[in-house]
Amino acid sequence: MSKKKETQEKPASDETAIVKALEGPLAPLEDSHPLFLTKYKEDLTRVSQTLPSPVELQKILQALPEDIQGNVSDIIKKTSGKKRGVYTDDNRPDFPELRLFHGSGNDPNRPENMVPGHFYLNTKENVGQEFVGAVLAIWEGRTMWGDRDSGDASGMPICQSMNRSVGSTYGTCQSCPHRPWRDGEKQKCSDDVVAFMLTKDLTELVLVRFSKTSEPAGRRLLRMAKRDIELWSKWYSITSDSRTSQQDKNWRWYVMQVEPAEGDDNLVQEEVYPFCEAMCTLLEASIILPKMADTYNSARKVLDGEEEIEEEEEGGGDVKPLQGEGDDYGDMPEAPEDDNV
Repeated sequence: MSKKKETQEKPASDETAIVKALEGPLAPLEDSHPLFLTKYKEDLTRVSQTLPSPVELQKILQALPEDIQGNVSDIIKKTSGKKRGVYTDDNRPDFPELRLFHGSGNDPNRPENMVPGHFYLNTKENVGQEFVGAVLAIWEGRTMWGDRDSGDASGMPICQSMNRSVGSTYGTCQSCPHRPWRDGEKQKCSDDVVAFMLTKDLTELVLVRFSKTSEPAGRRLLRMAKRDIELWSKWYSITSDSRTSQQDKNWRWYVMQVEPAEGDDNLVQEEVYPFCEAMCTLLEASIILPKMADTYNSARKVLDGEEEIEEEEEGGGDVKPLQGEGDDYGDMPEAPEDDNV
């Protein structure tokens, strides 16, 4: 079963002129799909003009208190995905990912003796009941997984979007037959919110994914962070709360909850702002914009009207998953479309 082709007007060639001057991490994006180059022209321009040099990073590091320079230096080093002795096409940075234990799942990266409702990092570090961090970058996306009960492969997403506008396999989300809550009915695709957050002790940069019933908490975090003086000016507390199925009282899962951190020190110290701003730009250049471009390039034939949208298709095009996507670390229901946050 297929969907009628939709033709989209390509942007004028002068819209892509900005990327011709891109250098460093952004240079490979010159050949990206025109729709991506047009939509993110301002972001590409800003990042290319403000990407900190090694000398500038060193100055930012030296301006910080001596007792945190070592930790911050380690975080900066992680923004370079290229490691000595590793020869792969994918050289994106790899940061720890925060996960919530629901009491089930076979995630091999989960620490032993975890308590349901507690958090951990996929580096097998037990975080406990609360994670506190500041937002350095955040976006609203969508992910469509295979149905394990139907025998679909679930280790890789079938289709991904980082802006809820274009997906890697089905192209334009608005016309996709699988978009979440289409015509009032839940489809196979799900909304999510993803953020990179700096831990309060300034030791790690952590990927935090709000999906399914925790997606409303991600929307809440996004809304609160956008109101802050700077995106990273406030510490936020992420905790969990249990839920029980109305039909099966034995089925319990946990949802993330987000609030501003309590206490007199809930504001990020201003001396850390330059580091946060530099890290945000590095994340945009090395992870966020390249992955956005991957998504548009993967859906190129559909976006250009050269290929029909199929109802079912495996693989997610050529887009690479973001870090640990696809790991099985517990089942939970979907969040309703009109979930109030």
